[in-house]
Amino acid sequence: MRICVLQPSHGGSGSNLEESTDAVSKPGAHTSQHKFENRFIHMKTAREEIDNIVAEGFDFYINLLWGTLDDPVAGIQASQYFESLGVPSAGVRSWQRSRNKKAFHENARRRGAPPVPGTTQFPLVVKPASGRTSQMIDENSVCYNETELNDALRRINSQMYPFRLQRAKALGIMDPQAYIESYDPVGRSSDDIVIQEYIDGEDYVVTVIEMGDSAIALNPCIMKSKGLSRKEKFVTLDLKLDPKTRMKLITRDDDPALFGNLQQAALEAFEAGMFRGSYMGCDVDFRVRPDGQVFVIGANPLPAAFLPGELKHQGLPTIESLPGGHTAVVDIFITNYFLRNGIGREWGKVAANYDDMAQTYDGDGETHSQDAKNFQTIVQQFDFAGTVFDLACGTGFFGRVLAANRPEKDYSLTGFDISVEMVAICRKTGLYSEVYIDRMQTCLLKAHDQAEADHIVCFGAAHFLSPEELTFCLVLCFVVARKSITIAIDEIPDSYNENLDRLGHSCMRSLNHLAHMESFGVPRGWRLISRQRQYSWTSPTTGDDVFSNFFRFERIDGENGRDIKALAVRELN
Repeated sequence: MRICVLQPSHGGSGSNLEESTDAVSKPGAHTSQHKFENRFIHMKTAREEIDNIVAEGFDFYINLLWGTLDDPVAGIQASQYFESLGVPSAGVRSWQRSRNKKAFHENARRRGAPPVPGTTQFPLVVKPASGRTSQMIDENSVCYNETELNDALRRINSQMYPFRLQRAKALGIMDPQAYIESYDPVGRSSDDIVIQEYIDGEDYVVTVIEMGDSAIALNPCIMKSKGLSRKEKFVTLDLKLDPKTRMKLITRDDDPALFGNLQQAALEAFEAGMFRGSYMGCDVDFRVRPDGQVFVIGANPLPAAFLPGELKHQGLPTIESLPGGHTAVVDIFITNYFLRNGIGREWGKVAANYDDMAQTYDGDGETHSQDAKNFQTIVQQFDFAGTVFDLACGTGFFGRVLAANRPEKDYSLTGFDISVEMVAICRKTGLYSEVYIDRMQTCLLKAHDQAEADHIVCFGAAHFLSPEELTFCLVLCFVVARKSITIAIDEIPDSYNENLDRLGHSCMRSLNHLAHMESFGVPRGWRLISRQRQYSWTSPTTGDDVFSNFFRFERIDGENGRDIKALAVRELN
């Protein structure tokens, strides 16, 4: 895909980032799967620039316009206009940037989750409610008594002057000076200042990636920075950009209780921060006391840091924890949008085709495929004890082969398919405990809410997915499966699609994903046990022969190695 990345231009803004390009996200530097073009948007000419960009006809857009009403760079208002155009996109949303840290904390307290600092007990920290003004945080921001608190409030109210002026102009307030003077210089209820209990402890970050109707929390990372005094210890913008600041991935085995608490609180922050609908997710910042008590300090809408050079470490959670890394996360953003907006392949037509052939499917398979032999080799060679999720199960042919070769019945099968008629036949076999009518892109996390999957198998169906959807499904497989993944990637010849077009069956066009599968790689904690290429099937419609590559992945660490936590699926409003 040709993807446009909308970036705010700092030129003429007076921002401390004005002369620097070091902190600019560059997705194209981390993945070669798509073609990326950066476009820098100026606040005063945003609409015209956005119109020109949309006229270029990009396939997809990633919006990184982070500016709030307090910032002299493109942000909320530019995003509102961009969103009104309805082009395919993921990224920062105007409603997210309209909610500052104070609103987030108040919402978290109302919900009862995630845990956030209190507001009454000294020591208290005073800081701006908008994240991009974090340069105001210093050693004087921590207050141990009323006198220090009042002094800190006077300082920050003075420093907030240009930001309030910028906000007043953005809101069209006729008398900006009166608006600014309406703020009490020592008031504790200002909507743009946060006063909260200072948490003395270590800093952690958890990345949350939105996936369809759900979300996943990646491995937590602890932030290591240059030596600071107790009162200096803040994760300010300058500290984040400091070359001595590093992130270190932690695993569940390091501290199982802390690991789980961080991930759970991160998913709660995703909900409390209203990050659904960005199609990206969020990064959640934590402070953890020495006793292990976890507090969410803030959350920002940029879950994947596509930063270059020495700042690349900020993308560590995605690089090391998400199966497929940065390449995968871009595909997830794209798939989230298309899933939510019902764009892409006409799955109803695909299902209807399989409905029509359901009664003759198994008979044709015996004549036109080698599935029986290939599946028999697989079930005799590999372990399937436990729960098995059969994606695109069809009539349940794999289940029948498994039953014939494993008389000990040390497994249970759950099937998923889009064809009502194929599912009906599969259910009649009596070999599957449950069979659901659902797509591969959406079934895994829904089923994961109800039951754990030890093994996931998928045969003869991946070729219907787009490259982005295949990545999305692979990530879910590696997140959900506890023990193994067995998947067939069909080598679809060009002649097959040409013949389908000629015969009026274009809705069944398929893709050869072999190169894509190879580039996805083997995620951390897994190993590729086997890859076998076999003749698989001959299309009864076109007469084309198709070979399949059967990949078998097994988890290195077994059941306890699964570090990514999934949020329970719920329908979106």
